[in-house]
Amino acid sequence: MKHPEFPITDNLIYLNHAAVAPWPVRTSQAVKAFAEQNSAFGSHYYLNWLQKEKELRQQLTTLLNAPSVNDIALVKNTSEALSFVAYGLTWNQGDNIVSSQEEFPSNRIPWQSLSNQGVEFREADLLSKPEAEDALFALVDANTRLLTISSIQFASGRRMDLEKIGQFCKDNNILFCIDAIQSLGAVEFDVQAYQADFVMADGHKWMFGPEGLGVFYTNPDSRAALKLTQYGWHMMANIHNYENQPWDIHPHAQRFECGSPNMLGIHAWSA
Repeated sequence: MKHPEFPITDNLIYLNHAAVAPWPVRTSQAVKAFAEQNSAFGSHYYLNWLQKEKELRQQLTTLLNAPSVNDIALVKNTSEALSFVAYGLTWNQGDNIVSSQEEFPSNRIPWQSLSNQGVEFREADLLSKPEAEDALFALVDANTRLLTISSIQFASGRRMDLEKIGQFCKDNNILFCIDAIQSLGAVEFDVQAYQADFVMADGHKWMFGPEGLGVFYTNPDSRAALKLTQYGWHMMANIHNYENQPWDIHPHAQRFECGSPNMLGIHAWSA
């Protein structure tokens, strides 16, 4: 079936959104308009670009049902956000992280890299129990600090019961991290209902955005537990005071944005 926003449907039946989605017409037009404006005027309209950035943050806040736009950071990709969590938390020898055997490498490698700190990464066989969530819970013990799972598995398409997992984590004082890249834009998503501590996703799948730009949601209480691993001018509390001495860390999620924003990606994704 043809769709006016997707010229690709004139020639193809496209089923690979779970990898990289084709752009709709509005995204192509936004990129062209931004490129032409930049070529003709340079940064003359930068204040307008900042307004587009603000609009995208609000769109993502709504999409995630986040409590506040202050909980939203714009990052390069899902892997970067997962690494912010993995290397932002303070780990103890003997801590463990529970996940599944079905995860994409983005939600496995950052955690496995903590092994030199004495942190164990446990992978549940989601087929080992009648309910996949119970397979995760079976690996939890007193040393489990975090449970991390994809909302929808990239290969099997398995959709996890995030409310059930979130409540379990809450009851057991375990941090809950969700790789939402296969969900956002395709199914309803609610960080508050899931009681999630950390959620991350790229825009280039079901949100029809570009590669190279993603969203990182942090619950305010959990955000405070993350030490920063990247520093730059954009993560300061007052980014427009270039002589800010001494400087303070931004009080909200923008603290994870260390450098200049991806304005081209922002215009594409917001479209």
